[in-house]
Amino acid sequence: MILRKIYAALSTTIIASAFFGYQFQLFERDGFLANVVLYMIYIGCGTLLGGVASMGIERMTRNFGDARVMFSFIFHMGLTIPVIVNPFLFVYAVPVAALFFVIDEVLRRRSSESVLA
Repeated sequence: MILRKIYAALSTTIIASAFFGYQFQLFERDGFLANVVLYMIYIGCGTLLGGVASMGIERMTRNFGDARVMFSFIFHMGLTIPVIVNPFLFVYAVPVAALFFVIDEVLRRRSSESVLA
């Protein structure tokens, strides 16, 4: 489970950093790579912290049966609530949390750990 969460966090960090670095450029003169690196630092820290919380969510929803995926998604989105203090960051946190959840579920199903698989 820990290795799967690390893969999900790394994949999410790379995909989200590339997307945000291209879409929302902070440094126009420095280019795409400087934007991606800056986003990668912040998104990487957030996904690693979210990955730790995601392990707790997975343990909590383990016995939910068919409703596990729905409740797990709701709890993953709930992890973004502390970011509401700064609404600007909330715009980044929700898509990153959703992407982390999707990648983690795909990896879970591929490794046949899922209840639904």
